[in-house]
Amino acid sequence: MAQEPAREPGGRQLPEGWRRYRGALLTIWKDRHEELHGPGSAATFADGLFVRDHRRPIAQWVNVGERAALLVAPETSADWPVQRFAIYYAPPSGGLVQVRSSPHEWRPFSASGATDRDAFQAAIDAAEEFLVLEAGFAI
Repeated sequence: MAQEPAREPGGRQLPEGWRRYRGALLTIWKDRHEELHGPGSAATFADGLFVRDHRRPIAQWVNVGERAALLVAPETSADWPVQRFAIYYAPPSGGLVQVRSSPHEWRPFSASGATDRDAFQAAIDAAEEFLVLEAGFAI
């Protein structure tokens, strides 16, 4: 009997093999970045995003069987006037890519516009949509 794909709390169905990971920052991010750009390079990327688990919130998905992962995390330095969440993909074939989508941003010192929660949720929705679309190409 086939196992039913995982569902997120909101009812979203994830592709087979993918699950949400709620824990510390996965080491795959640092490892993949340094494979591409050399030892120590992850420490200088996006305010140390891939080496220090200090910027929250983050969301991660893993596919252990394929050695692949997806990450939503702050992209900009904490002191920038416009903050953004980025989506990073570690595909099964190796490497690391930033998924281009609509900007998921907010202005922390502005009384109007999107909030960090709005931007984070929009980035999560875009990341899960990416997983579904990416899985469709593997057919």
